[in-house]
Amino acid sequence: MNKPTKSHQSYSLHCLESFCTSVICAVLLVAAAPTFAYEIDGTKWFRAQATVYVSVPGLSATKISWNTAAIEALNDWTERTVFQFNVIEESKDPCVSDGFSSIDFKDDFCGTEFGERTLAVAVLRFERQELGPPNIIEGDVVVNAQEKFDIYDGPLVQFGLINNGLDFKRVALHEFGHVLGLDHEDVNPSIMEATISDRFELQDDDIQGVAALYGGLSKCQISDLPLGTLRNSLNVNDCTVQELTVGGSDSSFIDIYQFEVSDTATYEFTTTSSSVDTVLLLATPDLQYLGVESDSVDDCDSSLSRELQQGTYLLMVNTFDIPFKPDCDNIGDYELKTHVTSNSTLPLGPTISLLGGSSGAGFSGGITADNGLTYGNSFSASDSLDISAEIKVDKSHQGKPGFIVVAAAIGEQLLLINEQREFVEVDLNPIVAASRKVLSASESVEIAKDLIPAEIGIEEIEANMFVGYGLDSSPAEVYYHRTAINLMVQPAPSDGS
Repeated sequence: MNKPTKSHQSYSLHCLESFCTSVICAVLLVAAAPTFAYEIDGTKWFRAQATVYVSVPGLSATKISWNTAAIEALNDWTERTVFQFNVIEESKDPCVSDGFSSIDFKDDFCGTEFGERTLAVAVLRFERQELGPPNIIEGDVVVNAQEKFDIYDGPLVQFGLINNGLDFKRVALHEFGHVLGLDHEDVNPSIMEATISDRFELQDDDIQGVAALYGGLSKCQISDLPLGTLRNSLNVNDCTVQELTVGGSDSSFIDIYQFEVSDTATYEFTTTSSSVDTVLLLATPDLQYLGVESDSVDDCDSSLSRELQQGTYLLMVNTFDIPFKPDCDNIGDYELKTHVTSNSTLPLGPTISLLGGSSGAGFSGGITADNGLTYGNSFSASDSLDISAEIKVDKSHQGKPGFIVVAAAIGEQLLLINEQREFVEVDLNPIVAASRKVLSASESVEIAKDLIPAEIGIEEIEANMFVGYGLDSSPAEVYYHRTAINLMVQPAPSDGS
């Protein structure tokens, strides 16, 4: 993250003058290099899509409508790249900053003269983002009506010969490249060359440029976010904001975590560190930022809380590219804690097994201290806890003799509940069963009832619990869930606190 400022929304205007008619400019084209050299600065559209209003009246000398050519140019970008232009055939004025992207001919550039030999201008409006370059929110194309245009493929035809002007479609194709975020490219063959040329179709460099501009997230490692405590570090092996957002000058490191929300729940994230100044950001998978916390003054820590609806989310742990707190650097270890509060038990992720077998089983579970009104993972040592899980047994396993397993991982220690309902330390060989029975379609598992940690000498602990089942016919195989039932117990508040 760049040096912190108060979060706000800002807009700016950017004009890209493109495609000159000068024959001298054309000789600047060079042979293709072995690598792509597309030019991008990172400004882009949210979700890699934009809506463009197209209603350009009239026909070219070849009897093709200007409107058809403009729409075909937009469709070329949509069909051959990861970007999507949505077309609405309705008239909008490209000289009006109204939030609508459009294209049209004009005698001048919105009240001022076009630059010398200018065929068209792309006008972009931006919105500031929490990370990286701004998002494009409007892109208009103003075409110079004083120039002669026609519509055709193939080499350019010079003035005075068969055709009556320059090809409008390749001009539109070029300008829409600016609208979606590409700059001029004069190294490799490209429709984005600054000077109009014999190229009338998208080139590999153009396609790769769009893929790079809108593919930053794929360059960064994304890890699953567990409930509870996670320890990691920001270091030179991490992705940078520049890589994530494909542009800008922010070279700060960033870790990215993904998690699923099955039902409305409140999530609280906290990072603590003695060395790295942490910044927390919450976003959707398409990088719509929902929250950011970087306001801690006295330490390197941060916290962020949000109520989230069903969906997939990204949590990012970032720092500043230039440290500005005396005791906080931009690399170092951190501890991330994730707390959740929900009105229902949580699904426990995909089914896995000890031996790699497949199963259609499903698991859910949770911890409550108020008789099921709410469920969570962070409690006081004085709370009375009920811990339970529900197993949806695979249809092919129902009605067969089997067993239920309950495990708790505390640090490096693994404990299993035996048939006497005691936690015993084991190494899974042989597997200790909590109960043995003929398996039903649904199995309810009570892990603990009215458990008050302080009464058994526990003031602070973190445990990850798992339930599973197996068949007597295959006693070494256990089907269970990947996501743990996480429990974090904190010391009870002292009297008067």
